[in-house]
Amino acid sequence: MIALVTGGNGFVGAAVVRALLRADIAVRVLLRPGSDRRNLAGLAVEVCEGDVRTPASLPAALLGCTHVYHLAALYSANPADGDLLYAVNVEGTRHLLQAAAAAGVERFVHTSTIGTIGRPPAADDLPTEDVAFNLEGSASHYVLSKWRGEQLALAAAAAGDAAVVVVHPTAPVGMGDWRPTATGGRILAYLRGQMPGFLAGGINFCGVDDIARGHLLAAAHGQIGRRYILGHPAGNLDLTGFLALLQAASGQPPPRPAQGWRARLTGLLRPVASPVTVPAAARPAALTCDPARALAELHWTPGPLLEAFQTAVAWYRASGMV
Repeated sequence: MIALVTGGNGFVGAAVVRALLRADIAVRVLLRPGSDRRNLAGLAVEVCEGDVRTPASLPAALLGCTHVYHLAALYSANPADGDLLYAVNVEGTRHLLQAAAAAGVERFVHTSTIGTIGRPPAADDLPTEDVAFNLEGSASHYVLSKWRGEQLALAAAAAGDAAVVVVHPTAPVGMGDWRPTATGGRILAYLRGQMPGFLAGGINFCGVDDIARGHLLAAAHGQIGRRYILGHPAGNLDLTGFLALLQAASGQPPPRPAQGWRARLTGLLRPVASPVTVPAAARPAALTCDPARALAELHWTPGPLLEAFQTAVAWYRASGMV
């Protein structure tokens, strides 16, 4: 077995590479020339230079590969980057799907985002994979581009062109977040004594190595054309729970002013007994979820969330980012 990983030098991508190597699977990584390769240092991988925006570069990368893990994506909150977001996240996905089908790839794992999971009709219910995307009017170009790329992947599965499984990682926590991501930015703000920004409706956090294992389990056990949220069952945190977890992981008191940080460690958001229907676009921004499908169908069990936060804190400190 040879697995091609696009975006394998990124935070989640490198975790997938490490998981594949631990499983004794040969790994080829598709990287753009000049890409940052710090996350691949010391790893026994084959590097193939190319770009999902350049179809001619893909056949050589796919030669002999049985599996594809497509994590390459552009993230930007800048509206001026809209065209580039669609070029990478939509057209790049189209090119890779077509090339993988031509190469006879056995399984294609497409990495989407928790942001393309819709909001349920009841405002206090947790989103699942069965909720259709319903945030077109309020979503960023990044989310819209990921949603459209995901639709291409699901269409390829429905047409029988590619054996696609789609995964939706939640906010990843762990080592290797050099950029950093929005999650890493929140952790770093805390470690620097600053109050991190947070979504009013809560966020689901999950260890990046657990998310990586979920990718491999999706390839092994996922149903073709099916979506799986890779989120932690205890990971739906409000700001109070997030601060408490970081205090436990770092041994550092929360920034001031922080009210109620001694509240329950998990800060798990639970539906109320009588949910109220509120238009999705009018609700507080949230990235919470119910990951029950992945837990059951992929036989996936994430490790303790505190350990993931401890790993992240130690890595940020050792990397000189704090």
